[in-house]
Amino acid sequence: MAYTERFKQIEPFVGKMQRAPHAAHLSWMQRFQERVGTLIVTELGQDCPAMIVSQNTALVAAVQAEDEAYRTITRSPLSDQIAEADQVRDNTFVGLRTMVEALGRVGTQAQKEAAPRVLQAMRDYQVNISEGYELESTHIAQLIQQLEVSPLSDDCTTLAVTALVAQLKTENQQVQTLIAQRNEQQAGIDAQAMQRARQAADLVYVETVMVINAFAVVEQQQGVSPYDHAIDVVNQDQEYYVQQVFPRGVKKLKITANVYFSYYQGETWREAVDEGLQSNEGWTVTADDEVLYQQRRLLDKQGEPVDAATKVEAGQYSLEAEAQPAPDGGGDVTPVTPE
Repeated sequence: MAYTERFKQIEPFVGKMQRAPHAAHLSWMQRFQERVGTLIVTELGQDCPAMIVSQNTALVAAVQAEDEAYRTITRSPLSDQIAEADQVRDNTFVGLRTMVEALGRVGTQAQKEAAPRVLQAMRDYQVNISEGYELESTHIAQLIQQLEVSPLSDDCTTLAVTALVAQLKTENQQVQTLIAQRNEQQAGIDAQAMQRARQAADLVYVETVMVINAFAVVEQQQGVSPYDHAIDVVNQDQEYYVQQVFPRGVKKLKITANVYFSYYQGETWREAVDEGLQSNEGWTVTADDEVLYQQRRLLDKQGEPVDAATKVEAGQYSLEAEAQPAPDGGGDVTPVTPE
């Protein structure tokens, strides 16, 4: 009976997926179909049950329909900028992969040993420069997350590609920022077609999970199941999406007419800035725990600088007025305290 519950997506994950933004939902559906297609249908080949092959066909059709609906509601003047930023990002990724491959052949002994591990990580996260912007962004973010921690970070240092990884991270974040801006512009568009496509995809998704799980249970009763690896990989994907891709109840504070600050419940100001929320672009925290927006300090209702180590709370805030040059053009600046 324990094996009937190994596929964690049947109940708790479906609820989180259904509440996810359009881009995140589509990204997950594409990822799941990719896993089913490669780790089960292709892997088992002629031994793959006809029912699973049929479910995969239905899954492909559902994902394509959702993708088309999503593209319809997200057409925007920003699309050209996204395409340009994506091309820059793709060039960097290809350059990084090419350099690692070359060092694996002609580098030092240490580099020849490090290169295969980095290349394997690239394969594990299945970055494909021809896939959709959102899915590629997610895959690259997952890859970079691994390349920035030991032992792969040590391999990147050995290969002298740390700066290139950082460049790829910046360019990937730029694409994600543009996508978020485009989606905000499209927020008012009637999306009934998108909702219908999502609901249809959800049904096929649940059916596919249940069918695969049923076959896995039968196989487990007879010995080792050929579906176990795929289920484990999808469960790992699910955990990443819940933690990093799907929203966790983002709250937003209005600081001034055009300035907002986003955070998750219970976070400190520093944690919210470090979270990397795209809507918090321009916000930083100093070593002295002062919260800044474009070099202007955040002040509480008493006019005192906000302590970044304290938890974010709803309230009245303002930004320190920009310093003005002295009337005589001298270098001395008189601090201005807001009212």
